[in-house]
Amino acid sequence: MYKKDSVYEVVSRAREGLPLPPTDTTNEILAGIYGRAQRDGKVVLCNFVEMDNHHHQLLMPKCPSGLADFYKEFKKAVTESLKGLLGLSHLNLWEPRSMAAVIPTLEDVIERLVYIFCNPARAGLEESIDDFPGLSSWQAFKTCEPSVHATVSIPVRYYPKSAIPRLPEGDTLTEEEDARCVSYLKRAEEGIEHELVIKPLAWLKPFGITDPKRIEAIRQRVIKLVYEKEAEYRRERTRPVIGVQNLRRQTYLRPHVPAKRGRKIFVISRDPEIRKQIISFVRQISETCRKCYDSLKQGLSVTWPEGVFIPWLPPKEFSSFSP
Repeated sequence: MYKKDSVYEVVSRAREGLPLPPTDTTNEILAGIYGRAQRDGKVVLCNFVEMDNHHHQLLMPKCPSGLADFYKEFKKAVTESLKGLLGLSHLNLWEPRSMAAVIPTLEDVIERLVYIFCNPARAGLEESIDDFPGLSSWQAFKTCEPSVHATVSIPVRYYPKSAIPRLPEGDTLTEEEDARCVSYLKRAEEGIEHELVIKPLAWLKPFGITDPKRIEAIRQRVIKLVYEKEAEYRRERTRPVIGVQNLRRQTYLRPHVPAKRGRKIFVISRDPEIRKQIISFVRQISETCRKCYDSLKQGLSVTWPEGVFIPWLPPKEFSSFSP
């Protein structure tokens, strides 16, 4: 159950390997997928960072089903694109479920935004998000006007699998091959024009913050915290960062065993009371849905809670037949 105009962080991770090195080819394809997935107004895309085996997205659904519709379409398109690049007929790329966690307070969102932008430095990929070659909303966040309505619109092209060239032998790209691949994509007739629309400060609106001076102060606070955290990682680092050139030269779907992760969470908050309230609310909704489902199977009329995903049942005329 997702609430309209609430702030969510979505994280989807690859099952294994490092599928997407941050080449220009990768960025060209991912930008088009973002534009395609948001073409019908499912979500407000606030901020994001694309890592080589997962992504962090800060989103606000425009309707209850918008969030899931967006990230499912995004993940499917990434899988199809990677199948095209690697010449695969089948690829089980993602972990079974994405994390889609509501972020209920202003301070929680600020904390998560700092975490998201610090991901490349935290992972030892680059010293700073400023130098990270992967696709992100960092520059849009830093430079847009201080308004909840600030919009950064970037023309992009979505490439279906049929338009995506097979990578050279070894599934790596030299700088020259990367440039040729992007050029090939941009000339592809199958490419579909879209707009990648980023609203880097729209997440402040649900918290009633619309004054430009306050918005700018919050933005500068986030930027300061990001640089401070990056400096902390730099001091603690015991080996050099991978660096731009090495990141770009990585093999697509390079073998990598991810750390084991626990169950997916659905709320991120530093306030334990808020967490308890949201968990209690979800439990109540779950219990209501169980009762609705039982009633539905008995043929009774049911009113579902607003915003929940209603389970599928076979048509009534077939319900009495055994498989």
